[in-house]
Amino acid sequence: MYKKVLLLASVLVLLGCSQKKEGCGIQDKSDFEQLFTRDEVYHTALNNTQKAQLMASFETKALLTATYLNPVFKNHSCQKRFKNELKNGEYFFVGVYIPNSEKNEFNTKGYSLSLDGLKPLEVKKLDKDDPLRYEMPMVDNWSTYYKVKFKKTPKNNFNLIFENDRFGRDILNFSKGEKPLFESLTDLNREQN
Repeated sequence: MYKKVLLLASVLVLLGCSQKKEGCGIQDKSDFEQLFTRDEVYHTALNNTQKAQLMASFETKALLTATYLNPVFKNHSCQKRFKNELKNGEYFFVGVYIPNSEKNEFNTKGYSLSLDGLKPLEVKKLDKDDPLRYEMPMVDNWSTYYKVKFKKTPKNNFNLIFENDRFGRDILNFSKGEKPLFESLTDLNREQN
């Protein structure tokens, strides 16, 4: 009996102590409710994130993660810092890790990044406490993170190319259209029907 009363009291305390916050024109969830709701920004970012790896002699020479930001912040009114910028370019959140390097910079030591062969218009290195780092998937403490802007492309499908003059290249395919998280599984399902 005491266990049931104690359990009921703790649930009531948790629900009673959590506050609903109003922000960005939408009603945010309480701390307790956030445990059971999907983070739409993170989910969309995960759908638009890919990894590139340059290898030589079975060793990873460079690792890059890229998140295409335009679809991530297109429908989220909370992200006012990107809302206006998205119209004038293609934006990527890029993380670079180069083993045995003090600085993980993709624009040094022969590394380059291009969008269908075009160089970036702007590369901004992000601070360790930049809010964008907290919203993106696959962020670690070893990589260096950038916000990279390319010229707006009229194509719906385009390639982000990460390359090095010694270790080759890796091509990431991005699309402006919406795609499922596990694209290969849905393609398999379409082929069976």
